[in-house]
Amino acid sequence: MNLFNNIRRTGAPLLIAAAATLSGCSNSFLYEYEGDCDPKYRVRLHYNYHLKEADAFPYEVDHVTLNVTDEQGRIVHTHIESGDALGTGDYEIVLDGKLAPGKYRLHAWCGTGAMPGSTSFAVHEATDITDLRCTLLPDPAEGRADAPEGADGKHVRREIKDLYHGMTGVLEFPDDEGYHYFDVNLMKNTNSVTVTLVQLADSPLEGHLFDFALSTDNARMEHDNAIIPSADVTYHAWRNIDAETEIGDVKGLPEGTQPGTYPAVLGEFNIARVMKDTPLWLNVSRNDTGADIVRMNLTPYFILSKPGKYFAMPSQEYLDRQDAYSVMIVLDSNYRWVESYIYINSWKVVNQDSEV
Repeated sequence: MNLFNNIRRTGAPLLIAAAATLSGCSNSFLYEYEGDCDPKYRVRLHYNYHLKEADAFPYEVDHVTLNVTDEQGRIVHTHIESGDALGTGDYEIVLDGKLAPGKYRLHAWCGTGAMPGSTSFAVHEATDITDLRCTLLPDPAEGRADAPEGADGKHVRREIKDLYHGMTGVLEFPDDEGYHYFDVNLMKNTNSVTVTLVQLADSPLEGHLFDFALSTDNARMEHDNAIIPSADVTYHAWRNIDAETEIGDVKGLPEGTQPGTYPAVLGEFNIARVMKDTPLWLNVSRNDTGADIVRMNLTPYFILSKPGKYFAMPSQEYLDRQDAYSVMIVLDSNYRWVESYIYINSWKVVNQDSEV
């Protein structure tokens, strides 16, 4: 009995030691162990920087270019991926075995239209973060559709695909065993803009009679998403639509204007990032005479149209979070712009700074 108790007392530490051996990081142990000594690094991407509520990444992004830089700014790893996996809701970039423990920054440009030939932006190859660039590609008819040949100084008539940017500060990638997760939050770099001309007359408007154009400097981006100054891009509406719209009983319209349905023409744009200190020129002209109907800088009007609940939000943050703008301009029966005001996202904005 005493011998049994002695075996039980001395055997317990031996069993604990054996269990530690079983659960250790030895690669030579005969039994398969679920983990190992190497840390596991996983990167998750999110798109919450908008005026909505939920993470929109799974629904809006279908390709990713992630660059990892060390403390000296050298790019030590690049991950490129596209496809259905990004839309599952639990997408992660696996960096197991790709990085040694240390300090790194994560930099991502993401977008839509991942099929070859359908992307609208090109991320330049680079070895150092200071050389990393992203460029809006020109239309094929405007020049070579590759990364060095940007769309600055050119005309863009196609519907460009969406672009997103994200960059972290310095992150510690530890040497500890287990899973380590790192989050990259994205900001959308593209905007949809719809310009509607409404004529206060019974005769219909025809879209082919008008040329809609937006011009601004936003074709080239630094690694930190800052705009690299270059020649303006001229975006033309990729689609014109003949339509009708409702005009209510609002002040400032020509005397005698009655609420009702009036003919309208819509011009649809997709453009790159809008900057608060950079003009975004809208020019609407007639194709038959070449005469300008409207010429105005939309940037201050986009800022002025900020809803009251976002009043305290800095202007650039609002422009970056808001990704869709609707502009309505009222014409009289002679195609002249009624300059009292315009509507931005259904908000009436008094026109005080226009050029016709």
